Amino acid sequence: MSHSIIAPSAAHIWGKPGGCTGYVLMAQAYPETEESEEAKEGTASHEVGANMTKSAARGFVDYPHRADTVGSVASNGVIISEAMYDGAELFAEDVGEVMRATGVFGGDKLGIERKVAAPRVHELSFGTPDAFLLDERNRTLYVWDYKFGFEIVEAFENWQAINYVAGIFDELDIDGLADQWFQVVIRIVQPRAPHRDGPVREWRVKATDLRAHFNSLNQNAEESLSDRATCRSGSHCKHCPARHACDAALTGGVRLYEAASAPVPVELSPEALGVQFAIIQRARKQLEYLESGYEEQIKGLMRSGASVPGYRVEESVGRERWAKPIEEVVALGDMLGHDLRKRDAITPNQARKLGIDDAVIMAYSEKPRTGAKVVADNGNKAKQVFSK
Repeated sequence: MSHSIIAPSAAHIWGKPGGCTGYVLMAQAYPETEESEEAKEGTASHEVGANMTKSAARGFVDYPHRADTVGSVASNGVIISEAMYDGAELFAEDVGEVMRATGVFGGDKLGIERKVAAPRVHELSFGTPDAFLLDERNRTLYVWDYKFGFEIVEAFENWQAINYVAGIFDELDIDGLADQWFQVVIRIVQPRAPHRDGPVREWRVKATDLRAHFNSLNQNAEESLSDRATCRSGSHCKHCPARHACDAALTGGVRLYEAASAPVPVELSPEALGVQFAIIQRARKQLEYLESGYEEQIKGLMRSGASVPGYRVEESVGRERWAKPIEEVVALGDMLGHDLRKRDAITPNQARKLGIDDAVIMAYSEKPRTGAKVVADNGNKAKQVFSK
């Protein structure tokens, strides 16, 4: 079995308290038919990051340098772009810093794209963390998750990483007695998602404080494969391959739409205004999830030769890009009398990587304000602060 039924990557859906335990079997009944371009690019960037990190662990032997990597083709057929390389490099540099600080460069205490089973969650639960490192001297387990996408992923109470931690503890024989002396550091590396804490952020937590999370994962995993499995709508519907066939998603969308459409007084108290705004936001998102689900179903029908009255499928194309290695493109330009090399200054973050003092960079750079927006506050920020 190449993919786990009780997948850590979906633990935020089925595993957390009140999660959608019906997702597990629904996803089996309606598997993804094809991988999106965004997912393919993420896979390619992960491949580069893993190669960089493995090279760093070997003293930078066969390191995938930029000139040799950008423009090359990953194992899934995707051409490596500058952005993919930069993201992978950020991830590899972060893991490398911890390797150098702890002196852990190999053995069973370092895992790079290494599959781990998590029997304390479920006998069918296994996954592949992007990287993990056990610093026995300081009794600290580091777990990394590299995200190339634009959708923000938080480190605090990251259920995918928590599922990985359970598996790593099982693999390294860190039981309920030994974990009293350990802390866990979950690090999210996400170069392209704007976040107030920057592209690399972490959650430090005592290992014993994760026991309740392990219990939730275990209980929900058992429920997921039983007749007690229950579908519950929420933000996770966005990526669920079964959202077009899920009564909970459909009912949730309709009910929220009806609630958002109901007449309300012009003057609302702050409390009522917050409730109404939340209903409208949830209704909009839930209907978007349903729309994307039905759209995928329509496309699948049309690809098989069926027709859906009132609709047709148009193939969209992305931004034009070079399909040949950059060196060949530059050489072509030189041959035709045109300089196709980039002339823009590198980014402040790239300059920082070159070793330029941060104070100098800050004097020459800025983070322009792009306006204010109302964002949801679920109390996680305060919980994270006070848990320290």
